[in-house]
Amino acid sequence: MTTTLLTKIIVLMAVVSSGTTCSAQGKWTYDFIVPRDGGFVDAIHAANNRADKTKRFRIFIHPQYYRIKGEGNMITVVENGQRVEFPSPMTTLTAPNTSIIGESMGSTQIENCPWHEGISITSTLFLKGADSTYIQDLELWSNYKNDPRAFANRAVALNEKNCRGNILRNVSLLSTQDTYYTNDGGTTYLEDCKISGTVDFICGGGTIYFNHCDIRLLPRGDTGNRDVITAPATAATSPYGYVFADCYVSGSPEQDGRFHLGRPWKNAPRCVWLNCSMDVTPAPEGWCEMNGTMPALFAEYSTTDSHFAQVDLSARRTTFRNPMGQQQQVAYNPVLTDSEAEAYTIDRVFPGWHPDQRAAQVRPPLLKAKGKVITWDDIPEAGCYAVCRDRKIIAFTTQPTYTITSAPEGACFSVRCANWYGGLGPRSPEVVYPFK
Repeated sequence: MTTTLLTKIIVLMAVVSSGTTCSAQGKWTYDFIVPRDGGFVDAIHAANNRADKTKRFRIFIHPQYYRIKGEGNMITVVENGQRVEFPSPMTTLTAPNTSIIGESMGSTQIENCPWHEGISITSTLFLKGADSTYIQDLELWSNYKNDPRAFANRAVALNEKNCRGNILRNVSLLSTQDTYYTNDGGTTYLEDCKISGTVDFICGGGTIYFNHCDIRLLPRGDTGNRDVITAPATAATSPYGYVFADCYVSGSPEQDGRFHLGRPWKNAPRCVWLNCSMDVTPAPEGWCEMNGTMPALFAEYSTTDSHFAQVDLSARRTTFRNPMGQQQQVAYNPVLTDSEAEAYTIDRVFPGWHPDQRAAQVRPPLLKAKGKVITWDDIPEAGCYAVCRDRKIIAFTTQPTYTITSAPEGACFSVRCANWYGGLGPRSPEVVYPFK
């Protein structure tokens, strides 16, 4: 083998490895830290306004409850026949290659409080053409009028439009109706996320893959209407739409047997549930109608209940009202076969992307401690290290060492590693100060 050929093979192997694991690509520091460098809206503005948008911009958010006002540009709506003008509660990210990382989902909460409902005017975070956005370990909450009884009002926590290659990991989206308005024309992968709401709280277009996500039905406030989880609006050219794989559905006991998995919004809606466990199960028909739209595919595979028993899918709906108001038979079986279910692996839905591998967390090192210095072996896959004291992040470093300036006796130190996107993995085993 010639030296030139060997060099080409090595370069090709490096490119393939870089594209699938994002490993060993050098150390970096976070570009914006909230609240040190400003608030959440300031961080998004910094990402939008940076000069070089081909390089990743990483935002880190310390744990806190952040109530944001949005960008404040004026919006006009018509209510009760009158024009109403008010400042926008939305914060919009337009720049690609941006990471938004919280310290933990339970303690890093970002909320807005829109005073006028609407699917296009309320989102806490609006990703508008923001390709390759990565979000991890935080909660986005749209708290309409700060009133949990406003179950019938449309208030969006996350809105995506025409974004490709987005990843959400360990993110909570919380609202009532239209919580997550999905990625028209784009692709998004969600892993270990929590999405809560009442009516159509996952709605829109795009190819969206929900892997090991917790889907939570909230009380609707009345007993006459039923919750609906999804309202897909899949483009006719898309072969997938919504894919829920190994997800968990939860809700209150009164919702058991009463809610629906989805209803067709517009275009050619597609939604499948694969190997999902349901603490509460849907109505026997599974799906409901809307707007005379015929679904392209509403189907399930191996749904189980809270006792791990297979749910009876024999009564799932096979007719829907078409645009002419007539009941029409669908062209598919609402229960997938084994071979049909195999077509919905991550690799087949997203050929060549591997978002699950790219979002993988970096394992922590073992720490060594002496005097006031903590050291560990450098990990090539780690973009940087977060040093924790008593499980809270106190510093970031690109070096495999940290010197303690002051700490009380009994303080516990650990380290977390950031993946290439900036998402922080689990803590290392702790060492207790003072060290010998």
